[in-house]
Amino acid sequence: MKTNHKKRLEELILIIVMAGILVAVFCYQNLSAISYQMYTSGSITYEKGKVDQIIEEDLQLEEGETNRYRGEQTLLVTLKTGEQKGLQIVIHNELTATHNIKATEGTNIIVKSDTPEGIEPHYSVFNYDRSMGIYCIIGIFAVLMILVGGLKGLKSLIGLLFTLLFILLFLLPMIYQGYSPIGMAILTVLVTTVFSMLLLNGFQAKTWTAIVSVMGGVLIAAIAYYLFSNVLHLTGYNLEQAEELIIIHQNTGLQVSQLLFVGILIASLGATMDMSMSIASSLYEMKRIHPQLTGKQIFVSGMKIGSDMIGTMCETLILAFVGSAVTALLVLISYGTQLQQLLSSDYIAIELLHSITGSVAVILVVPITAILTALFTTKLNWKQRSKQQS
Repeated sequence: MKTNHKKRLEELILIIVMAGILVAVFCYQNLSAISYQMYTSGSITYEKGKVDQIIEEDLQLEEGETNRYRGEQTLLVTLKTGEQKGLQIVIHNELTATHNIKATEGTNIIVKSDTPEGIEPHYSVFNYDRSMGIYCIIGIFAVLMILVGGLKGLKSLIGLLFTLLFILLFLLPMIYQGYSPIGMAILTVLVTTVFSMLLLNGFQAKTWTAIVSVMGGVLIAAIAYYLFSNVLHLTGYNLEQAEELIIIHQNTGLQVSQLLFVGILIASLGATMDMSMSIASSLYEMKRIHPQLTGKQIFVSGMKIGSDMIGTMCETLILAFVGSAVTALLVLISYGTQLQQLLSSDYIAIELLHSITGSVAVILVVPITAILTALFTTKLNWKQRSKQQS
């Protein structure tokens, strides 16, 4: 067993390496900055503001039980950021069905500021300033993770932050600039999986088993995606934003056809990691307590543990996609969509592909993890016996 001091040193080195990777990626992206933007306007900025006074308002409650108002407001607002910080401005705020930002005295808002040269500036209410609320919610989440999970909770947070930043700083810019989405996605999965799992579970046999299992799950997801997408005639060109993506492709070389796979892979990664690590951890603990267990017994136990987890894990994946589709399904119902029309729509086909591909990866990662654990533990036993005999 490793001493706590050695473990902490390994974890510190790992965190330093992770930070170094992010810094290197950030510097590289700054050197090859994104050169194409579909919509640009140097005169428009979005600044924080605070409502000092409601100069005038004419509001009426909407019909029905929405508790929303329609009408107009005239607001006196002080800008809190930007070149015009401290400036008091008057903004006309119209409350409609789709833009319904009701301001009161003291409300923090985001102001859309359009200040072209030689023309009188125009200001409008973009939205509520939600930044403080977002920071508080993230803070509560982090505190709960640490309080309940202790040191492991903190390491989980670091791993999660690393994964998110790597996706934002590496995966998205590289895909945008025309690199292979599938290649970049697999590299992202490999890097984030290795570092997150090593940080959380240390340099142990069970960790390496889970990492290899996750990569096996990724390969399965790729094969399943290829087969299912061909059956359903789906590519990235079927996505809702296909029009915009095609315009981006014409200017940056963005490979639109592979984007659907990237979304599916990233969405199912967490569940695949969870499944592989849970099974590997359970089996290695069983082997530690009962060293006489054979490889076959380890494999059978892994399959039994996995079968108990498969149902809830796949249900979690499918329900996550269904939950995100509720509003779209309600709109389709309102259109009087027929069953054949619904089943053959791009939207349903894409959601089905998301759910089933991720679920197939989660299901098949069970036997992969069970087989690898059985092989690795058998090999460890053989090495230990060889040492004892020598």
